[in-house]
Amino acid sequence: MDLAVILAGAGEGRRMGALGPKLLIEISGRPALARVVETFLDVTAVGEIVAVVPAALLPDAQRALATVANPRGVTLVATPGGAERQESVWLGLQTLTSDLPYVAVHDVARVLVRPALIERVLAAARATGAAIPTLPIRDSVKEVVDGRIAHSFPRERLSAAQTPQIFTRDILTRAHARAREREEIATDDAALVESLGVAIAAVPGDPSNLKLTFPGDLVVFEALIQFLSKTEA
Repeated sequence: MDLAVILAGAGEGRRMGALGPKLLIEISGRPALARVVETFLDVTAVGEIVAVVPAALLPDAQRALATVANPRGVTLVATPGGAERQESVWLGLQTLTSDLPYVAVHDVARVLVRPALIERVLAAARATGAAIPTLPIRDSVKEVVDGRIAHSFPRERLSAAQTPQIFTRDILTRAHARAREREEIATDDAALVESLGVAIAAVPGDPSNLKLTFPGDLVVFEALIQFLSKTEA
């Protein structure tokens, strides 16, 4: 075992409306948090998982973790997060109790992550120190200013980033510590690592590794689960 996991799930999930926080939304009968944890437990390299959740939902998260089958006895912990995702990941880093050399950061909202993707990214991180999954952007990308097209970007060189993003523990800790010192904010951990001048390997992502964002996404997720269960049977 050489991989610790931080699950970022401290967001309020306001865009999900009355359905509530994403980590507790049931996907095919299982809370999103439990489903994601179960997937990571299928990866034998994983030795510790810390779920960073809203403080008010800590008891609910702990109950969800208690329902997960954990025959290998992997350390499973839920801990309160911060106001922003970046702060939550930092708190997750401080909560880790093991000295495992690699750390994966994954958004709980990416409920359909599969073990094969985790293992691909981990293999690249072992080889390079830092790796993330990416997918080529299909649509043309425009910069819009005041309702007008200001600039067009050549999509051939553009990719969308996914999670899990996996780094050596030292690299990820240094990247977050530097950002805190300089009061810098980034949208993902890879951007913080980039600021150290560290090269990050881009691993082919998974089109089914979607992010749960709006209520309508649930229909897509359920359909994908049915499709994947048939194709992988």
